[in-house]
Amino acid sequence: MSIHFVVPFYIDPRYLFELIDSVRKQTRDDWRLTIVDDQYPGTAAADHIAALGDPRIEHVRNAKNLGATGNVCQCMTMGQEDYITVMGADDALEPNYVEVVLDAFARHPDAIMVHPGVTVVDDDSVPTDSLADRVKRMASRSAWRRGELDGPTAARSLMKGNWLYVPAMCFRTDVVPRVQRLGEFGSIADLGWVIDMLLGGGTMALDPTPAFRYRRHQGSHSSIGAKDVARFDEEQRYYGAAAVQLSEHGWRKAARAARLHPLCRLHATRSALDALVSRDLKLASSLIGRSLRRV
Repeated sequence: MSIHFVVPFYIDPRYLFELIDSVRKQTRDDWRLTIVDDQYPGTAAADHIAALGDPRIEHVRNAKNLGATGNVCQCMTMGQEDYITVMGADDALEPNYVEVVLDAFARHPDAIMVHPGVTVVDDDSVPTDSLADRVKRMASRSAWRRGELDGPTAARSLMKGNWLYVPAMCFRTDVVPRVQRLGEFGSIADLGWVIDMLLGGGTMALDPTPAFRYRRHQGSHSSIGAKDVARFDEEQRYYGAAAVQLSEHGWRKAARAARLHPLCRLHATRSALDALVSRDLKLASSLIGRSLRRV
């Protein structure tokens, strides 16, 4: 059993070099690594990988720039081992990631995905703790106590509030084709992928052992446009589609949670308050309207 790390790359190469180093320091050698270069200017990444001379690491360059979401979606389809992890180019692994994840799959034979413990770090790789991360911990508390969630339970929990760090997650490669709308929902697409996979059967295994370093900084995709009305519109469009999808599958409690999506609406409320503080009344009004809207 082996993990294929597939990394969409279009960011400061110094973070990529840290990522590569963290993969090479794994306590188990059951891995391969592919860097998918989305036409990043220069050859620093390719040169660095060539200089390492490590046959487990390959660099491929897209023929044209696909953009952040397009490249991530492409990476999801490129798994060539038993398991696949599509991590951000600014993230990194703890030395035990492969060991923790493969052991979790071995303990939970019905699992189609594993979520290990995550440490959030800043630009300088120092552990940090933002409001978003504190909210995720609150939303996920009961889930992590269980250790393994069946599909309906996981879906209900995630529709109440998306507490996942999807770049840290490892998936069984053979279930990835279950994803129905790979690139449709942009900022919330990865939640959709997880739900699509779970709807096909299987469980989510959770191991709280810290094994992944997730970088949160102002230049990250998750931070850009955090107060953008379009983002909330996109998220609500997803929750509406998910409510229908889950209801048709008979997961009624999860469907109801999707229609309410309370944490998403709370986020809109918080962003509205920030807009008021900034005296952007138009943005505040738009966000308040979305915080009151159910799907």
